[in-house]
Amino acid sequence: MTNMKLADELFTIRQEIKRLQGREAEIKDALSEPDADLSGAFTVAHFVKRGSSRFDRKAAEKELGPLDRFDVKGETIALMVSELVRVEE
Repeated sequence: MTNMKLADELFTIRQEIKRLQGREAEIKDALSEPDADLSGAFTVAHFVKRGSSRFDRKAAEKELGPLDRFDVKGETIALMVSELVRVEE
């Protein structure tokens, strides 16, 4: 638990997540080296390749014409957090 105001705590958590994601990227790069040791003291890392597919809207519109009639409109709400900037006198 913390005595921080909720907005400050959320900002702090998001900053830590960014730091951790940066570290994760560094580790992934290191593990992808050809001679990398993928085993740890209590874990083993392995790379898995998965197939995927996506809808190619441009190709479909080229063949079928505009697809706007199929668009479904929606709304989402995002919680944004901005750091206050203090002006020094």
